[in-house]
Amino acid sequence: MKNFNFWLKLCLFNFFIVSVVGVMMRYNLAFSLPGFSHKFMQESHSHFAFYGWVAAAIYLFVTKYLTESDAGIAVSKYQLLQTFNQIGSYGMLITFLYGGYFWLSIVFSSVALFTGFAYYLFLLIDLRKNKNPETIWLKSGAFFATLSAIGIFGLGYFSARKDEFDVLFRASTYFYLHFQYNGFFLFSSIGLFLISLKKYGVQIQEKLNKTIFRLLAVGCFFGYGLSILWIDMPELLHIFFGVISILQIIGAIKLWRWFEQTKLFKKQHVIQKWLLVVVGFAFLGKFILQILSAIPELGIYAFSNINIVIGYLHLVLLMGVSLFLIWKMLHLENIKINKFLQTSIVIMIFGIICNEVILGLSGFFSIVYIPFLSAKYWLLFASVVIMISIGMFIRALRIKNYINKELHQ
Repeated sequence: MKNFNFWLKLCLFNFFIVSVVGVMMRYNLAFSLPGFSHKFMQESHSHFAFYGWVAAAIYLFVTKYLTESDAGIAVSKYQLLQTFNQIGSYGMLITFLYGGYFWLSIVFSSVALFTGFAYYLFLLIDLRKNKNPETIWLKSGAFFATLSAIGIFGLGYFSARKDEFDVLFRASTYFYLHFQYNGFFLFSSIGLFLISLKKYGVQIQEKLNKTIFRLLAVGCFFGYGLSILWIDMPELLHIFFGVISILQIIGAIKLWRWFEQTKLFKKQHVIQKWLLVVVGFAFLGKFILQILSAIPELGIYAFSNINIVIGYLHLVLLMGVSLFLIWKMLHLENIKINKFLQTSIVIMIFGIICNEVILGLSGFFSIVYIPFLSAKYWLLFASVVIMISIGMFIRALRIKNYINKELHQ
């Protein structure tokens, strides 16, 4: 695949930019950052993280997989998708930072959104004859990304009359986030995970793969209800959504148990083991929190406490998906895992865990009315640590040309 190294470094650079805006936000909360709106920084940070970092990395790894599995696939159209996605991402980074939601930021959002539509369409065409286990995950991930657009259109319509349609505005927000996090990100990650295991000659059994997929797909589709339990609804629905959350964790456990039985965990480098353990705990925590949110007495706190909400979002996107993508990168051909690279990852894991712990403590202390006034400073510290670690990781990859030359052919 041509220019793979370039796109890989651009994705990582975008990850670094996401962390820089995150530090700006945390600094603004701890002290003050004149000339910047915290709300605008938050919108810029989240949109660029979604499209400039996570979606871009997924597109890149899926494109690499397609070129290696079928030489007849035209890679140029996927590289064009990458280009449009980056145009939309950087446009959103700048315009949201400047003025939040307005006509120009909506234009760039639409560019990134329609790029996702094209990605789904291309996958349907190029994978129609590919019956490998991973393809159902990749196509479903793209489908859920497309489905999440309903939430975006809802936000666009209801934002103009937010006071009148406050419930629908929040519901649209959670619709978009749910099908991005629990659909696009999760399903694409599982597909990429199965692709990586093929390097060791391991392929999941078709029957088991379909069972896990059905459990998680049903859980994702109906699991949207777990995101809107703050709406007044009958107790029977709480029970139903609770059962749905249990189906999801059963599917996740089945996948992990299968992976354990392959004995491949022991063959990983120690830093890869660390990454897998942290990613596993992140997704386990995600499923457990979803089960707990179905309990009305606990759900009230989950949806009304901003620190818990932010902690959950970072648990999935940062600790789960982002660290998984770092693990995925370490499986590229001829990547040399040296001490500097390992150190950067250890610091990254430390910073991310600190971030989660502080957010969790802030949420808990606010529930029991215990002040945690230093939290904003500790969150700034964690953000700076994450930013530095990402910079170190990028620097480590620049020390030598670790990417196999075949990737540039």
